[in-house]
Amino acid sequence: MKARRAAILCILLFTPSILAQDKPVNIALSAASTTPAAFLLENFAKDGCANIAIVLDESKADYILEAHEGDFEGPRGSEGSHPPRPARPKAQYTLFQNGKAVFGTTPIREKSAVKDVCKYLQKSSSK
Repeated sequence: MKARRAAILCILLFTPSILAQDKPVNIALSAASTTPAAFLLENFAKDGCANIAIVLDESKADYILEAHEGDFEGPRGSEGSHPPRPARPKAQYTLFQNGKAVFGTTPIREKSAVKDVCKYLQKSSSK
């Protein structure tokens, strides 16, 4: 009897989490992207978007991501013999769906760009 109760309890506890798993999201990287797919996969999983797959075929993708690492001179800009320049974003990420830009972010840290895209995808999948 105790084993049966334990089995029922396990089913009740784990069934909602199994059913609530997000639908996989296929993302293709644009040819202009400079961020490696391995970096994206690692950081999407860390940010709670483990359901993202990187695909090579754009026709099988839900989204196309253009991800640029950028060039960063520091949070206060650059110093040197030239006049100081303002800080430039490290990352420039643009997400496209059906040929339209639907989301963009330009944070200083590239991991923040991945987190921003992850949040956008979580919001859009819950609609």
